Amino acid sequence: MDTTRLLLLFSLILFGAYTEHQGEKTMRKIHANETKQKQYKKEMKEEDAFFIRRAMELSHVAVADGHGHPFGSVVVKDGKIIGEGWNKTAVLHDPSAHAEVEAIRDASKNIASNSLAGCTIYASAQPCPMCLSLIYLTGIEKVYYCIPGKTIEAMDARLSVEHIYRELAKPAVERSIPEIPILPEEVEKNVGLYKVHYP
Repeated sequence: MDTTRLLLLFSLILFGAYTEHQGEKTMRKIHANETKQKQYKKEMKEEDAFFIRRAMELSHVAVADGHGHPFGSVVVKDGKIIGEGWNKTAVLHDPSAHAEVEAIRDASKNIASNSLAGCTIYASAQPCPMCLSLIYLTGIEKVYYCIPGKTIEAMDARLSVEHIYRELAKPAVERSIPEIPILPEEVEKNVGLYKVHYP
């Protein structure tokens, strides 16, 4: 067997082993996720059902008042609702006015803090990447939702966010929207502002 064929055979064997390994890793992740979901369902309390129902009620408000899509959300701390929101993208002409964003804004205003550590958010549907980013930024510790994203996508493809998840999983240089650093000479002049606010 010549060197080229030997290298090709070796590459195929390596690729097969890698694929099998990745498949096993994926299956382990799926199993771990299913186990976690079962555990969360066991831990669910009556108050969790109450809060998710309130989020669902707010999703009806969004539609009844012509504010936006049927999504609602509440933020809860120590067993009490501290923020409520529903989708207001149509009435505010604001693409960021999702239910979770509105609930987080309301909660932050009500407790006069940007930190929502110790809070749980309840959403009528699985949060999109934008809302999920804000959830992480504010320190919210748990998310409960009723309607999975795939169910929403199946009903209306325009509400699908799967392409965003796929984009965000790529390295920045491979994404379809370029992120281009410019004016490097301004970095040193302006980075001091961050040092003052975040010593």
